[in-house]
Amino acid sequence: MSVADTVATVFAPELFVLLATLLLLGYERRGDLAAKPLAARLGVVAGAWVVAFAVYQGGPELLGTAIPGGDDFFAAVGLIAAFAGIALAWRRFEWGSLLPPYAALLVATSLLHLVVVPLWDASSHVIYAAVPAGALTAVDRRFAPLFLVAPLLIWSRIATDAHTVDEAVGGLVVAAAVLGSALALGRLPGEEDDGVDPL
Repeated sequence: MSVADTVATVFAPELFVLLATLLLLGYERRGDLAAKPLAARLGVVAGAWVVAFAVYQGGPELLGTAIPGGDDFFAAVGLIAAFAGIALAWRRFEWGSLLPPYAALLVATSLLHLVVVPLWDASSHVIYAAVPAGALTAVDRRFAPLFLVAPLLIWSRIATDAHTVDEAVGGLVVAAAVLGSALALGRLPGEEDDGVDPL
C-alpha cells in the first residue's frame, strides 16, 4: 500500500469524524471523568456509530438500486442519523453544550453533502476532515493542528486518482462554506448560547 493510500485509509471520513467526536466529548468532560457518566456518553456515541454503519452498509442492499451519489449518499444519511441521535441524547440528558452544536454542524454538512456530491464529486475525505477540525478549533485553538489533515488528504486523493484536483480542493471549498455559514450564524461549538436550540 502506498503512502497516499495509507493516508486515505487512516483518515477515512468515518474514522476521523469519530476521533473528532471523541476528542470533543473528552474535552467537554475534562473536569469530570467519573466512569458512569462517561460510559453513558460513550455508549451513545458508540450506538450512533453502529446506526451510521448499518445505514452505510445496509442501505444499498435494502434499496437494491443505484442512486445518485452511491456509497456517499448512504454514508451521509448514516451520519445524519448518528449525529441527530447524539444531539438529541445530549439535549435530553443535559450532558453539555458542546456536542449539540457540533452534531448540528455535522448534520448540516451531511445534508449539503447529499446535494453536492451527485452534481460534483467533491472529496468526502476532505470535507469530513476540515469541518470537524474547524469545529474543534472553535472550541479550543489547541485543536488547530487537526487542520493539517485536510491538505494531506487533498494530496492523497489526487495522488491515488480518487479525485481530480478540483474535486479534492472542492472538498475544502464545501467545508469552508459550512464553517463560514456556521460562524456567520453563531452556531459553532463554544460560541455564546443565545437560547436557540440548533436542532
